[in-house]
Amino acid sequence: MEIRKKTPDKKKIADYCIFALMTAAVAVVTFILFYNQAVNGVIYHETDFQVDRFHSDMFAYMQEMQGLDSGYSFPYPVFFKLSALFNFFLSPEASVALATCFLNTLAIIFTKLSFDMFLKDETDKLKEGGKFLIYLLSSLFSVSLFFVSMLTPPFYLGTKFRYVGVFTANPFQNATYMAARPFAIISFVFFLKLMAEYENDYKGKLRDYIIFSVAFLVSTMTKPSFTLVLGAAALVVIIARFVKNKFKTVKQSLFFGLLFVPTILDLLYQFKGVFVPSEGEVGGVGFCLGKIWLLYTDNIVTSVVFAIMFPLAVMFLNLKRFKSDYRFRFTWLFYVISFCMAFFCYEKGSRAVDFNFSWSYMYGIFFAFFESLVITIEDWTNKKRMPFAAVETLAFLAHLACGIPYFLKIFMGGSYY
Repeated sequence: MEIRKKTPDKKKIADYCIFALMTAAVAVVTFILFYNQAVNGVIYHETDFQVDRFHSDMFAYMQEMQGLDSGYSFPYPVFFKLSALFNFFLSPEASVALATCFLNTLAIIFTKLSFDMFLKDETDKLKEGGKFLIYLLSSLFSVSLFFVSMLTPPFYLGTKFRYVGVFTANPFQNATYMAARPFAIISFVFFLKLMAEYENDYKGKLRDYIIFSVAFLVSTMTKPSFTLVLGAAALVVIIARFVKNKFKTVKQSLFFGLLFVPTILDLLYQFKGVFVPSEGEVGGVGFCLGKIWLLYTDNIVTSVVFAIMFPLAVMFLNLKRFKSDYRFRFTWLFYVISFCMAFFCYEKGSRAVDFNFSWSYMYGIFFAFFESLVITIEDWTNKKRMPFAAVETLAFLAHLACGIPYFLKIFMGGSYY
């Protein structure tokens, strides 16, 4: 019996080559940025020539990585341990820059793989020319997602700053956010995968369960902002489905819930380190009605639109998907919960003005863009929906057209806010 060798998909190989070149270019420019942030952080803190350029949190991270007093509590060690590993061979500045660059690049790769996985069914239906278009769009959108920003029109409409109070999916000044993002992407994608299956086959996906649970824990041990949102959204979904199934899915729900136990234990440890106050200080989590957010913008509605015009456009052009697409529904639940955390919650004490719950909100923005791009590519595969796809793409390009100059200004040493 003659065994035929499977013919390599030349178009897919070409696509991966294009993606690899783009990703390599991104890795180079982002490493330069992160290295400059690290070097200038040292200059700013240790010399009399106080030049506040390449403003970021990188100096505190270098201090933490070296076991020195950074002045902050960072009970999430993954990024710092990776940086310390590089520090055996490189300077502290190069070590934190390389760790940030490596993890940010990993996030781009995971995004590309996720897009290809979500689009596989649509791609398989197309002819060769159509397949290459989808491959190429997947690559272009995967890379460009990491350069989009909030809209920065010449008029502010109640916003005070480009970034602060509006926020972006790509806060280049915060290395721990970018370090946690590849693990957040794995967690988000595998949660979506398991959410579709756990009620019917909760014992048959052990590998996927392990991947999700480990990635979710590592994300938490890198920065817990994503964890808070996904955990809350998962709780809503599991309880809602449990009630919808008339309480018949006890085993499935408990088994799924057990995946969160390692992360919950780690969160309790982190809570003690961050929110439990020292003697004489105020600490803990407080609740308000946008009080902290309104320190940085006079118009939260405008700020939201500037941050997520593209996902909003995709949502309004795909309202029927809410009935049929569980991924679409969950992504918007995730975004709404991230918004509520930023609007209602704040860290008591001197760090209230740091608006640390905004990091959770920025994960909501990122995954709203993430899912909206998948839908936009799917719309390009349907002739009837191509006009909608064109509108969606233009909305995305508006964010990209603002994001590239925003990145370039930061790259040249300008302020992120």
